[in-house]
Amino acid sequence: MHRSGTSAITRGLLCLGVGLGDKLMAPAPEVNAKGFWEDMDIFRLDDEMLHALGTGWNEATPLTSAQFEFLRNNGFLERGRELLQQKSLQAPVFGFKDPRLCRLLAFWQEALAEHQEEVAYILALRNPMSIADSLQSRDGMDRTQSYLMWLTHTINAVALTENCQRVLVDFDLVLQNPYKQLERVATALSLTIDGDAASKYAQEFLENDLRHSQYRLSDLAADSDCPAMVVTVYRTLRKVATDGYDWDTPTFAKQLRRWQKQMEELRPLMACIDRLHSQVHPS
Repeated sequence: MHRSGTSAITRGLLCLGVGLGDKLMAPAPEVNAKGFWEDMDIFRLDDEMLHALGTGWNEATPLTSAQFEFLRNNGFLERGRELLQQKSLQAPVFGFKDPRLCRLLAFWQEALAEHQEEVAYILALRNPMSIADSLQSRDGMDRTQSYLMWLTHTINAVALTENCQRVLVDFDLVLQNPYKQLERVATALSLTIDGDAASKYAQEFLENDLRHSQYRLSDLAADSDCPAMVVTVYRTLRKVATDGYDWDTPTFAKQLRRWQKQMEELRPLMACIDRLHSQVHPS
C-alpha cells in the first residue's frame, strides 16, 4: 500500500543481497528524498496497465477477472514475463517493489509462474491512520477513501500470498529495531544479512524524519473517518507482524475468508467513491 514505508523496507533488502534492478526511480525531495527503490521499467508497465484498464493507483475497487483477462489478451502478460526474465538475470536474488502491485498482484503471479525461480513476498504494514494522514497531505485524498484503499490493497495482498513463502513487516518496528526486522526477513526468506551493510542502513539511512506520524491502535479506532473493519484487520495483522499470531493456520484462513466476503459486499460502495473521486480529481 502507498505510504506504508515500503521504500524504507525495500532499501533494507540490499543488506540481504537482494538486487533491485538497474533503473531505479530517482528520489523526490518533497515526497521521498531517500529514494523509492522501485525499478522504473516495472513501474512504467504497472502504470500503463492501470491506465489501459481505465483505472489508477488511487482507487479502492478491486480489479476483476475480466480486467486481468484484458491485460492477458492485449500483450501485457508476455511483456511482464520478458521484463522479469531480463531483471532476474541481473542478480542472484532479484526483488521488485511498487505499491501498485497490491492491485496487480494476480497479473504478476501469472507472469512469475513461467519462471523456475523460487518466489517469496514481503508485505509492508503501517498504521492506516498514518497512511491516511500522508495521502491527505500529499494528494488531498479523502481519509475514508484512503482507509478503503488500505483495506482492499491489504486484503488482496494477504489473500494472494496465502500458502506462499512470505513475511509481514511493520514499518514502525523497522524504525524501532531495524536489526530485528532484518533478521525476521532473512529467516523467512532464507537469506543472509551483511552486517556492515545492516549497520549502515540502521545508522545512516533510517532516521526519525522518515516517519511523520505514529499512532496507536486506539487512535485509529477513535477516528470517525475509519471503517470498523479497518481497525479489525489492522489489529489482527499487527499481531502477525509481532509474531504473536500465525497467519498460516486454519484459524487465520477462516478469518481471511470473512474479510473477503465483507470486501465483496463493499464493492458497490467503493466503486461509487472511486467514480466520485475521478469526477472531482480528473486525471
